[in-house]
Amino acid sequence: MIDIATLWTAWSTPVGAILGGIGGALGTVLRYRTQSRRNQLDAGQQALVLVQASQKQQVQMAAAYERSIAFEMSARAREVATADLLQDVHAEAIAARLHCHDLEMRYNLPLTDFPLFPAFPWRVAPETASIDKPETTGAVAASTAKPGADNTHE
Repeated sequence: MIDIATLWTAWSTPVGAILGGIGGALGTVLRYRTQSRRNQLDAGQQALVLVQASQKQQVQMAAAYERSIAFEMSARAREVATADLLQDVHAEAIAARLHCHDLEMRYNLPLTDFPLFPAFPWRVAPETASIDKPETTGAVAASTAKPGADNTHE
């Protein structure tokens, strides 16, 4: 019969070397696969962090946009309120001037020479005005005079 001890002694070194080589190769393959999987998980984690940062930035930008819109709406409301008040003051000033002239004429006094009021309401020059035309920049009095009418406010 075959002596197992002799067989083991004769073949243990070559078979051990072959099995060790196969085991080493399989270990290397498994190590590379494991490292590749870790890299994929790390890349996925980085992508999640970037997505979260992007979402946070979008929320901040949306909030800033909302604040900007609210500020603009508030400014427009103040502008309308101020224009209404200015229109009332302008009308009262013209009425006071006319009342003063009426009293002066009633008592045969010389008429007071009041400075001219600027026309109201103001119209704003378009923002697309060319640099070559400096006379169209800023606020410009709107023409309220009727053709052929006396516009001296006296």
